[in-house]
Amino acid sequence: MAKWDLFGRLWHMNRDTAGAQGDWKIGHNDGDKHHLAFLRSLNKERKQADSGADMPLADLEVVVVDLETTGFYPDHGDAIISIGAVAMKGDKLLLGDSFYTLVNPGRTIPPHVSSLTGISDEMVSSAPDLLLAMSRFFRFVGDRPLVAHHSRHEREFFRAGLWKTSRRPLTHRMLDTMLLIRLLSNPIGNGSLDALCAQHDIPISRRHHAYCDAVAAGTLWGKYLLKAQDAGYTDLRQVYEALR
Repeated sequence: MAKWDLFGRLWHMNRDTAGAQGDWKIGHNDGDKHHLAFLRSLNKERKQADSGADMPLADLEVVVVDLETTGFYPDHGDAIISIGAVAMKGDKLLLGDSFYTLVNPGRTIPPHVSSLTGISDEMVSSAPDLLLAMSRFFRFVGDRPLVAHHSRHEREFFRAGLWKTSRRPLTHRMLDTMLLIRLLSNPIGNGSLDALCAQHDIPISRRHHAYCDAVAAGTLWGKYLLKAQDAGYTDLRQVYEALR
């Protein structure tokens, strides 16, 4: 029961935070303009190449994110239906600094996706649309780099989402958990989240729930961040150079 209460708190926390910023009190058009202006400001406020590369791994602050989507191809109409994320500093999960929201995809969710994720059309009918969800998420992220397991999926959907909503590129650094895993071990097969978590005795509270998967991926990232430090790597730049 406690873990589902946590999801409820995350949902209401983000609604309450949005309300405090005026998102739920201003007119629809003004609200869209407000969120659009924020997303368009992202690439003016940060430089991707400089985000965290020289910060000591022990102090590296990131946001680990997972998406649930209607399919795999954002350029062919697939859309985000939920975003889950948790902040980390070094190898420590900051569970009090978390994010979760459903997203209205503006289309029907395929039955097999509903079965896999537990997310139905009814559940997303009153959820934030893509513009509002993206604005809230990137406000939560701030200037922290993003981490995802097999990050191509998240990268492509964020790129497509930002372009669709604000005609802006994704400028946040997106790190992949496999970056450290491939450097420090020989993962079996494609290195699925299930297999790697089982190998390291990492429980996944609910598979294919964006927040639970983000917590599992973050725990995995933390374990390999410690392995990297034990192997003598002190920052991301050294990791990149070793993988060249």
